[in-house]
Amino acid sequence: MNPFVISTNPCRPVRSRILVQRSIVCLMGAWISAVGAVRPALQAQEPETKRNSPLAELLLGESAASAEADAWTASAAAEPVEVDEAKVAAHGIRKLTGKHVEIFTDIPKSSGVDQIPRVFDLAVPLWAKYFAIKPSNLQGWKLTGFLIDDKGKFEKAGLLPADLPPFINGYQRSTNFWAYNQPSDYYRRHLVLHEGVHGFMRQFLGGAGASWYSEGIAELLATHKWEFGNLLVGYMPKDKTEVPYWGRIKIIQDEFAASRALMIREVMRLDTRAFLQNDAYAWSWAVAAFLDGHPNYRGKFRRLREKARLSGEQFTAEFEKQIVGQLRELDEQWQLFVVGADYGYDFARNAVSYSAGRPLTSQGGSFDLLANRGWQSTGLYLEGGKPYLITTEGKYVVRKQEPAWVSQANGISIEYVNGRPIGMLLGCVRPDEPRPGVASMNAPFTVGVSRALTPSASGTLYLKVNDSVGGYADNDGQVTITVKPAGASVSRDKAQEGGQ
Repeated sequence: MNPFVISTNPCRPVRSRILVQRSIVCLMGAWISAVGAVRPALQAQEPETKRNSPLAELLLGESAASAEADAWTASAAAEPVEVDEAKVAAHGIRKLTGKHVEIFTDIPKSSGVDQIPRVFDLAVPLWAKYFAIKPSNLQGWKLTGFLIDDKGKFEKAGLLPADLPPFINGYQRSTNFWAYNQPSDYYRRHLVLHEGVHGFMRQFLGGAGASWYSEGIAELLATHKWEFGNLLVGYMPKDKTEVPYWGRIKIIQDEFAASRALMIREVMRLDTRAFLQNDAYAWSWAVAAFLDGHPNYRGKFRRLREKARLSGEQFTAEFEKQIVGQLRELDEQWQLFVVGADYGYDFARNAVSYSAGRPLTSQGGSFDLLANRGWQSTGLYLEGGKPYLITTEGKYVVRKQEPAWVSQANGISIEYVNGRPIGMLLGCVRPDEPRPGVASMNAPFTVGVSRALTPSASGTLYLKVNDSVGGYADNDGQVTITVKPAGASVSRDKAQEGGQ
């Protein structure tokens, strides 16, 4: 049986941070490939003076699309909540005020809660920069939010309208938003910023596009770093301690391990009902982070702001028209991201360097591989069934600490990444035509200092130095690769299909 096509009995091993390639082959059995610079975080400095049902069952249908449009219309038409400040104070609800937000909350005073309006005010001009909104247009814009610990108090104070739909953690409509208290300062701020992005888009873009985009952008621009009066939004966390209780990356890892990973166009067809589960927020964040962070797709993705008034189906169709010529590369690189999803993911350095291979002459060919990038085309075309010899020459740095870790193509066994030594040279032969299942780059073979190889199918040879998805910026140097046709004595090697 082909291990790369959908099976009725998918394998379900546990995913660990160090992932053996054979586990990837098994876990990716539920995937089908189709015909596939680190995003600079926006930054501001504060002035010194101041579980789940399968998401596949929730894919967009005609009735769901209608419900999505109806929800947008109802939200846009809703009247803001009128707040009787004396009444709410009598129920133990206090007011926090900023330039662009006022928040009514029953959460006791603390620096983590009381600084939220300051963080919100710093985020607004960063959102404006991202969406290309003139700063002068922000004058006078303000949301009123309700940050809830005891839901009963807000019901008695008349701050929870009876027509609010069910929501997990937060909801936004008109010039109001609601958010439930959270167990960490970070995630509480995150939810307030998430709902703030929704309100910002409604006001300044006149819409929010499809659900995957609306929620994905809100997740992207709410994911932040707040430290010493500095705010970053659109931030890729370096580790989980920066974003306690956020959990988006863990959800992606867990869904992948359970053989429930979604292809990117499946995420784009999640409707509003899917967002009654946290999984949908994780997948929408993943799509937005991937498209916004990847240098090949960032420009097209950011121009989607111009289409925000379109309905969900129209919005998604517009984007798909823009990428129709890149679908194979898009799917391949999305797979790489999901398989390697981890904190500190470096989109720019993990972007695949594509180029078509040229046939080898009898003298062979060579290529200089950069150690600080992920998969790179060698520009060398290998014919299926023919034997080749791959050799390497050179050393490179895989850690710039003192003393530096200097590696040859066999790697350094002091640390392992994905079951192989850090610094080891890995390869794959990317076939001419797309095939169902795992992209060849997710099932690499070991090259090391030298390798005899007889590919089972023709294609371009791709190589990379083995490192973590966030580790390439710490590398330096290059290695020279030479590939020559070999004699008939070279044995057939199928390791490119997931072996050692």
